[in-house]
Amino acid sequence: MRYYEEFATGDICWTPYVMFFNRPGHTSPTINTDSGGFRLSVRGESSFSLKENRPDAPVNVVLGASPAFGLGASDDAHTIPSLLSQGDFAGPWLNLAAPAFNSTQETLLFLMHRDELPAVRNIIVYSGLNDLVVGGLPDADSGYGQFFFSGEFFRQLGVPAPHSGGRQPGWAQGRVAQAARRLSGEARQEKHALADPEQRIDIAARATERNLNRLVELAAPTGARVHFALQATAAWSGKRLTEEERLLIEENYSKRSQMWDLFRQILDPDVHASYAQRLEAACKRSGVPFLDVNQALDSSPHRDSWLFVDQTHCTDEGNRVVTDILRNEFAILPQ
Repeated sequence: MRYYEEFATGDICWTPYVMFFNRPGHTSPTINTDSGGFRLSVRGESSFSLKENRPDAPVNVVLGASPAFGLGASDDAHTIPSLLSQGDFAGPWLNLAAPAFNSTQETLLFLMHRDELPAVRNIIVYSGLNDLVVGGLPDADSGYGQFFFSGEFFRQLGVPAPHSGGRQPGWAQGRVAQAARRLSGEARQEKHALADPEQRIDIAARATERNLNRLVELAAPTGARVHFALQATAAWSGKRLTEEERLLIEENYSKRSQMWDLFRQILDPDVHASYAQRLEAACKRSGVPFLDVNQALDSSPHRDSWLFVDQTHCTDEGNRVVTDILRNEFAILPQ
């Protein structure tokens, strides 16, 4: 996790259209990104990414936020895209994920780089939680909605945030979200009321459906099949925590309480049930296969293993279990 803290340290990498992205050209024993900031996938003895050693043959794509990116994996080989790439007949999976992304940013990123991709067979969107998080922030249902680091963004511009009444943006639009990425928990905040769970579910579900529809349209000329998987969390899966998971989660709540205050309300099992139901209906309307990884994990023989490093990110074993679920439930065929 120290390498992830180092990766998240420093100035935000501001990027046109998607607002921010991963640090490009980063190297460490745990995390490596190419010249565009895309994390490397590993297959056998070789590594590849969108900008580095990109396969000429048909590829597959994983979109999402930090769990899809692989935060918590011990190295690039143990991320979900890398694990999906393993096997004699498995095709290569590109990692197009970024910590702190929401569904709008995921779709925009695919739009911006679709012309660089060879033929695409499958797209898995492994996501869902961040839309719920930003759906609780002020003005989340107006204009273009909310995104992580928006407070810092408007401060850099030197102008008040929209709908701030001329005030400089406060904690809810960026400072605590910034701590979420930097894993520091040191940001100070004013007290603002978050939207209630039903409002957050409604905002997040509508945003996800809108963006899935656009992604399907963008993917159609490539012939790719789009799949949506609601990401796993320790709370939503209903798993019995191992001692390691309990200690790590308690430590995160203690040392990074400001960050996790954004998550506590939406990690409630009732919120999960209602949200999953809304997303499943949205996917059905969009013609996109839907999978609640939490429900699948609840019936997995591995559910009592040490799978999480905190409430939302997985260990190597957790990524392996999730990968097997994705491959089996979505019937990902050999290429």
